Amino acid sequence: MLQRSSDYDHPPADEHTGTAVGRWSQPTVDLREMARILLRRWKIAAVAPAALVALALIYVMAADTLYTATSTVLVDPRRANVVDTTQTVLSNFGTDDATIESQTLLIQSVAILQRVVEKLKLTSDPEFSPEPGLLDPIKRLFRSSPPADGASPEDAATANSVDILQRRMKVTRQGTTFLVDINVSSEEPKKAATIANAIAEGYFEEQVRAKSDATRIAANWLNSQIDGLKSRVVSSERAVEDFRSANNLAVSQGVTVNDQQITDLNNKIIAARVQTAEAKAKYDQVQQLAKTGGDPGGINAALSSETIAKLRAQYADIAKNEADLSSKYGVRHPLVANVRAQLKDTQRLINDEIRRVLESTKHDYDVAKSREASLQQSFDQLQGVSSTSGQAQVRLHELQREAEANRTLYESYLARYKETTAQESLEMPDSRVVTRASVPIRPSSPKSKLILGLALMLGLGIGCVIAFLADYLDRRVKTLEQAENITGVPALAALPAIGARELAGRAKRGRNELEHYDPRTVRLLPPSLQPPLMRYAIDEPGTFFAEAIRAVRLSIQRTMRIQPIKVILVTSSLDSEGKTTLASNLALSLATLGIKTLLIDGDLRNPALTRALCPHADAGLLEVATGVAPLERAVHFDRNSGLSILPSPVVKNVDIITELMFSEQMGDILDHLRQRYELIIIDSPPLVPLVDGRALAELSDRIVLAVGWDQTPQEVLTHTIGLLGPVHDRILGTVLTRVDLSRLRFYDYYRSSAYLKPYGTASLGQGAAS
Repeated sequence: MLQRSSDYDHPPADEHTGTAVGRWSQPTVDLREMARILLRRWKIAAVAPAALVALALIYVMAADTLYTATSTVLVDPRRANVVDTTQTVLSNFGTDDATIESQTLLIQSVAILQRVVEKLKLTSDPEFSPEPGLLDPIKRLFRSSPPADGASPEDAATANSVDILQRRMKVTRQGTTFLVDINVSSEEPKKAATIANAIAEGYFEEQVRAKSDATRIAANWLNSQIDGLKSRVVSSERAVEDFRSANNLAVSQGVTVNDQQITDLNNKIIAARVQTAEAKAKYDQVQQLAKTGGDPGGINAALSSETIAKLRAQYADIAKNEADLSSKYGVRHPLVANVRAQLKDTQRLINDEIRRVLESTKHDYDVAKSREASLQQSFDQLQGVSSTSGQAQVRLHELQREAEANRTLYESYLARYKETTAQESLEMPDSRVVTRASVPIRPSSPKSKLILGLALMLGLGIGCVIAFLADYLDRRVKTLEQAENITGVPALAALPAIGARELAGRAKRGRNELEHYDPRTVRLLPPSLQPPLMRYAIDEPGTFFAEAIRAVRLSIQRTMRIQPIKVILVTSSLDSEGKTTLASNLALSLATLGIKTLLIDGDLRNPALTRALCPHADAGLLEVATGVAPLERAVHFDRNSGLSILPSPVVKNVDIITELMFSEQMGDILDHLRQRYELIIIDSPPLVPLVDGRALAELSDRIVLAVGWDQTPQEVLTHTIGLLGPVHDRILGTVLTRVDLSRLRFYDYYRSSAYLKPYGTASLGQGAAS
């Protein structure tokens, strides 16, 4: 905390890590730094959650307590049909998401809510008909559209009640199901359940009413169409009959008589042609046998004749008898001769029968040809008549089709009208209640825990953002690392702030010696009468404050071993940054080591060091430099510490001060003092507002820059380093002054009091008080 690690010789980090340093990149988000920001800005971060929680608490206490009742409705796509019809007038709605969402919006429609308001008489309920408030005129200014001038008070009251009911209800679909929840909130639990159930019933009534209206409209339209269709059917059928009578187009079994006769004759001609072909085939076979001399008994007609078959059977019996008699009596026996005569007669009869069959084939062929010719002649005559009446039949068919179409349309409308009339009194809703709303037992609003929790979480988020923003916008120097990064020179130490209570206690101890002090004989205040802070490092050597002064002293001693330096300038960017306290304690610390040290008050315009240590001095730096007073008279010696002090009494002529800083006299006096003292500490004026300090910086060997902790803006410190550009190589380092060690741990834990507590003593803890 009190001393930078750079005060000691350590090898650079890249010598140990090698190329690994180039590969590793520091994370952009440092969680530890974020935590430290919240800890050091906790008051700012706590304002937003405290305010929001307070507002949420006020809202919870002031808001009306509401109870929510829920009625669950099933939007059922399967609709019960009492009448056996294939299609309803208003068909069942679909099952897609858009349809279900449309039904959800329908439940919240003004038409249904108006019916509920009128049914439950909510216009007379104070909850749904609020009294005019003081803010109503202001609210009317922000309305999108003013109410209609012609609206009656009853309509306005109903509209207000509907508007309030819409805000008090919420209709939601359960996931992707057909279930819809109707949630209604009210100040009374029973009223909430009653309204929720009434909305569900109103929704069912609206469905039934819409279907009844659609069915009634369809029935009236169908009835008006039926009369016209009936007259069209009668006129079209009469036109068919009149045309048929005028053109002698008699109809039998749906076709004209002429067409029926043609069809019959055509069938007979086909049959006659088949018979003629069969007769011709038989005749051709007989002619072929006659030419070739073959046995005519082998033709099909002879084989199929029963008479020939009997004669052949008789012939076979006689031939068998002949064979028996011949073998028994011999061929010359009279019985054998008689049997042979019977065989000849039988053979003759067979031949006669065959001849008759052959003659009948020619007769059958002639008859078949004659019949076919007759039928063909009749068919040709009827076909001629049909061709002459074809044009009339085309027109007749056209009239028949028109009459049939009119009849079909009329029958369809008539059946639909009867079905619609039957459905008109049997319409049913497409939805049903799954769960009726019951009286709630616990309030649903306001949700105190949720509101307070959200307010707390939101407040914490806003508070954190504000804390981060405030820390980002705070450009004051807070850590030694910041001072190093801005100035480019080492940060030597952090000088703790001393508590006002402790300083006041030490000041009281010096009041006892005030009576023995005579400013006429003693120009330098005794240690007990000096401001406690001006010599705190030697009075309390075990404190963090003294440790920080020793760290700065160590840096000076190390530099003195390397280079012959004599003059150390202690300065700051602005006034009241603790440079005088730092210069006084640093000079005392060096003097206690036996180093012959001179402390010069170089701030001639505001000589705070002189006022603190020797307020009654009559000669100082200006008088010595101008030769008005000798050095021995102007320098005061502190016997307790061995420190020499060259004050600067107040100078009224400011022009002399400015010229003195840039004159050769100032350089000469410093050269003279270099020879008499080992080390000279100059308390310089601030660098930014005055040019005196910059002139002294060019006359000094080393510069120690005091930076007020949580006081000096980074931009001012950067500007100060720019002003010291010509002597930048002489800057020994920076010292943070008035550091609050308890807060420093939220910026730099390892240089705060928390890191040194294990090594601290009672005196250390006391000195760290702030």
